[in-house]
Amino acid sequence: MNRELVHAWVVALLLSLGVLGCGGAGGEDEVAAEAHDPHPGGGQFTASSGGFELFAMYPHQIANSEGEEPWEIHLTSVEEWRPVEGARVTLQMVGPGRTREEVVARSDVPGVYLAAPVLPTIGTWRAEFVLSVEGQDHALPAGPFEVFRSEEEVDPHAGHDHDHEEEAGHVHTADEEPGAGLITLAVEEQWSIPFAVSAAEEREIPASFSAAGELVAPPGGLVHVSAPVAGLVQVDGPSLGPGDFVRTGQLLALIAPIRLDNSYERTRVDVALAEREVERAERLLAAEAIPARRLEEARRNLEVAVAAFEAIRGGTPGNAGEDADSGLYQLDSPIDGMIAERDVALGEQVAVGDHAFTIVNTGTLWFVARVPARYAPETGRIRGTWFTVEGNPSPYTVSRVLSVGSMIDPDSRTLPVRFAVPNADRALKVGMLAEGQILIGDPEQGTAVPVSAIQDEDGLPVIYVKVTGDSFERRVVSVGASDGAWTLVTSGIAPGEQVVTEGAYQVNLAALGTVEPSHGHAH
Repeated sequence: MNRELVHAWVVALLLSLGVLGCGGAGGEDEVAAEAHDPHPGGGQFTASSGGFELFAMYPHQIANSEGEEPWEIHLTSVEEWRPVEGARVTLQMVGPGRTREEVVARSDVPGVYLAAPVLPTIGTWRAEFVLSVEGQDHALPAGPFEVFRSEEEVDPHAGHDHDHEEEAGHVHTADEEPGAGLITLAVEEQWSIPFAVSAAEEREIPASFSAAGELVAPPGGLVHVSAPVAGLVQVDGPSLGPGDFVRTGQLLALIAPIRLDNSYERTRVDVALAEREVERAERLLAAEAIPARRLEEARRNLEVAVAAFEAIRGGTPGNAGEDADSGLYQLDSPIDGMIAERDVALGEQVAVGDHAFTIVNTGTLWFVARVPARYAPETGRIRGTWFTVEGNPSPYTVSRVLSVGSMIDPDSRTLPVRFAVPNADRALKVGMLAEGQILIGDPEQGTAVPVSAIQDEDGLPVIYVKVTGDSFERRVVSVGASDGAWTLVTSGIAPGEQVVTEGAYQVNLAALGTVEPSHGHAH
C-alpha cells in the first residue's frame, strides 16, 4: 500500500467531512475519526479512549483473501507517548446479512499490532476495535469499509462513505489537491522522542501586558554579618560555608579579640575599675566615711563603662557576644537562612567592621516588575502576574500584589510593582532576571492552547496540529492573552483540535525533510 498516497486522500476526506481525528470535545471515553482512502479502497483510522490512542492503516479488502498487506495498528499510551505492549487488540467486523468475523491482532514489535482478516462476503462491512489493556476494555468503532469481489472490481472511489458526503455537502473532485502541505512523522518516530499533544479548549484568560523585572530578597531577608571586634577567627570554630542553612542564633564563627586593641581592652578595664569603685564606695558609705552622693556617682560611672563596652563587644540576642568563660567572641546568625557568602577564613585576622557572612532567607522572594509608564493607569486593575526566569521556561504564577510604586523612574520610564513569590523549594535565586506578564481586568474568553504549543518561527506564532496518527499541519495563528499556562488563539485553531505541545521541533524538521519519513511496515 502506498502510504503517502493514503495520507493525502485520507486527510482531504477528513477535512471535507469535518471529522479530524484523535481527540476532540467529546471527552476521553470515546473520541474517534474514521477515514477511507478513495484511491486504493483502503484507508486509515485514528481514535483515542481511556488514555490510549489507536492509529490503524488497512488495505482494500478482496473477498476470501488475506490481501497483500495486513491491517497495521499502532497503540500509544498518551500520557508517556510510548508504545503499549502486551495489549490484546481484537478486530470485530459485521458484514452483509449480519455476517460476523473476529480477528485477534498479533504483535512482533512493541506497540504495533497486525491483523489479516479473511472476509467471505462482498459489500459494505463495519469494523470495531476492542482493546484490552491493563484489565480494561475499550471499544473504538472504526466505521464502514468495502469488500470487493476481485482486484479488477476495486472502485477508485470505494473508500468514500457516500452518506457522509451527502451530510457534509461536499463531493471530492479530480481538480482538488488533497493532502497539500501535510507533514508526515511516523508513529514509531514519535515514540522515539519526547512527544505530547493536547486538545485546544474554550477558556477565560485575563488580559495582560509585558513587564521585565528581577527577583529580590524582602527587607530582613538578606543580612550582612560583620566582625564587631578585631581578632583572630578560631580554627576550632564552625566551618560553615556557602550553601549551608543556619538558624537564628546559630554560631557562625568564634573570634579571639586581639588584646592590644586599645578600644576593646580600655573599655573592659574601665568596667572592672568602675565595679571596684562601686564596691569601695558601698563599704565607705556603710562606715559613714563618705556621703551617699559619692556612691551614686560611682554607680553612674559603672553604667557608662558597661554601655561603652557593650557597644564594642555586641550583646544583642541572636547576634554576637563574648563567652565569659573563654573570652572568645561569638558571631551568630541573626536570621534563618542560607549562607550566600563567607569572607573570613579559619585562622584569619579580621579588623572591626570586616564583612564576614551574607545570610539570605529565600523562602519568600519579591518579583519587582518594571511596568512601562504607558501602563501606569492600568496598575489599579492588576490581578496578578506570571513570569519566567532565565534558564527556565516554566512559568511561575502569583496573585499577591505587595505594592505599586508612586514614582516613574526618570531614566527607565518604568513604575515598580512588587509581588510576593513563595519559594519553598528555593529554586528561585535572588538577583534572577525575569520576564513577566501582568494580568489585568476581566478575563477574555476564546479558544486557548497550552503555551508550549506555540512556536516562534521567524517572528511568527506557529502551531502544529495533529490531523491523523502520523499526519500534521503547520498553521500560522494569531494569539491573544496568556496566563502563563494557556494562551488564547484568536484565529487558526478550533476547540477540540489536537496541537503538538512537545516534539514540535521534530515535526518541523520532518516538514523540512530533515527527518526521513518511515514508509515501511512492521510485519
